[in-house]
Amino acid sequence: MKCEELGLKVALLEAGSSESFSDASQTFGEVEYTNGHHAAATAATSRGLGGSTALWGGRCVTFDDLDFDRREHVPFSGWPIAHSELHGHYREALAFLNCGGNDLQFSGPTSGDQDVLTSSIERWSAHPAVGPFYRDRLRASKDVTAIAGVTVTDIMLDPTGTHTDHLRVLSGGRISQVRAKTYVLAGGGLENTRLLLAAQRDWPEKFGGTDGPLGRFYQGHLTGYIALIHFDDRQAEKALTFQKDAQGYYFRRRLQISPETQCKNALLNSAFWLDAISIADPAHGSGSLSALYLMLTFSGLYRIFSNGLAPKTKSERIDNIRHWHNIRQNRVVLKEFIRATASLFHRRFKRWGTLSNPAGRYLLRYHAEQIPSRESRVFLRERQADTLLPVLLVDYRINEQDVDSVVRSHALLDQWLRDQAIGRLEYLNDASERARRVLDQAFDGYHQIGLTRMSDSEHNGIVDINCRVHDVSNLYLAGSSVFPAGGQANPTLPAVALALRLAHHLAGET
Repeated sequence: MKCEELGLKVALLEAGSSESFSDASQTFGEVEYTNGHHAAATAATSRGLGGSTALWGGRCVTFDDLDFDRREHVPFSGWPIAHSELHGHYREALAFLNCGGNDLQFSGPTSGDQDVLTSSIERWSAHPAVGPFYRDRLRASKDVTAIAGVTVTDIMLDPTGTHTDHLRVLSGGRISQVRAKTYVLAGGGLENTRLLLAAQRDWPEKFGGTDGPLGRFYQGHLTGYIALIHFDDRQAEKALTFQKDAQGYYFRRRLQISPETQCKNALLNSAFWLDAISIADPAHGSGSLSALYLMLTFSGLYRIFSNGLAPKTKSERIDNIRHWHNIRQNRVVLKEFIRATASLFHRRFKRWGTLSNPAGRYLLRYHAEQIPSRESRVFLRERQADTLLPVLLVDYRINEQDVDSVVRSHALLDQWLRDQAIGRLEYLNDASERARRVLDQAFDGYHQIGLTRMSDSEHNGIVDINCRVHDVSNLYLAGSSVFPAGGQANPTLPAVALALRLAHHLAGET
């Protein structure tokens, strides 16, 4: 739609059905995996207008300046552009994603000790699935033609190999050709990579060669829990819960290790936020929540209101004795009980909100960067006769440095919380088991970062600073697979900002 605003005519080839905005049951081609750390394609990829925003939760986070720097302790880190190249597009990207966008920065609570920042913000989309939201506008467009049920199977280059001649597409069981002046692949990280790897079979020297960067440096994010956070400072607790901005959009502050402290301690970028402990788990330590749980259980209502609660801490069984202990140890004040009940109702019927805990104890969710690694990659197998698409083999790796950084970041955060008299961490496992716990929870495949990374040379990346494939003059890529490094941010907002930047570049070339 931005291309239309800038005066370009666009043919949008959509693999999904025109009758549906999301069909996660269909994949573009078969995908196989070497380990259990990667989500299935049916869970991570969606056909239909708006693509995988149909599966997206709606969290919007900007990159940090640090993510674009060359960091000595992060191999293959650094972008060939500065973060400032995206600054001018974030506001419009937020508006497109239905996150408001008038206020990019918030004045969060700060401290004189800057080892940990409390100014990191996540904003939440009011309508995450953009397909249905923009359907009528696309239908009314004179310059954007959306064609459904069309799957691109091959990129066909001209005899010189430096220009895209046409796309081979499958539609209605028939193979045909699509020609245009300029081509932008926006099929998601894995599918864009599949098409380029298939083209490389006919042109082995392209995209840095068969041993080059294409399909390598595959990254996502490590996320999970290895600790609870216990607040002594209730104002700090409140500052880290969901709030509304002046436009009525939800946002939340997070905890983040400062860039200086990351570099000093050779840490990867990560962020932390609060999640509710299930009221069924007495680990929350609240007499009010235990009383509420027992009341709902004995009345038979717990199954109704437990729907949508934050993940449990994996206790083996519900221990009612511990709930009674919570009640005895923490006198149940009527005001707290009413507040906990109201919070539960809010969590049951609203998308946003963290169940308030009068005891000040929450699960601490981490969301952490991975190092770019050449060994984390995807390969092609032979084509399938029924789909004309090669099988994609995914070898998504978790590295020791990824895991170690998560564990050490928690230790640093714990010390800072204690030093600032804000609170403390209470680990869910002994020190000897924490790295294993991080590795056991390592699971991604949704963010698909690094496979077609941006670089200043075809020898260490696939696209240039304008997202154009290095050695193909009219072929561009859109999406998070062009990110050289992922930082701590969920990739949706930066990917949209980068796409808006690309639209301006394409309009400038006409």
